[in-house]
Amino acid sequence: MTRLRLQAWAAILALIITAAFAIHPGPYEMALFVFFAQPLFLIVFVSYGWRVIKDLRQKGVL
Repeated sequence: MTRLRLQAWAAILALIITAAFAIHPGPYEMALFVFFAQPLFLIVFVSYGWRVIKDLRQKGVL
């Protein structure tokens, strides 16, 4: 699981940006949410899924 450290930090950063937008929904927070947090969530989801599939293939499950 140490290989997922970058994905974990990216998800934490995206959650912090999302929380800032939820607490104070201003134009700057919205821009950060739309242009940084949402793509970060997508990158985290895809890279995490890729790592899981890669690990399962190495172990012969898939």
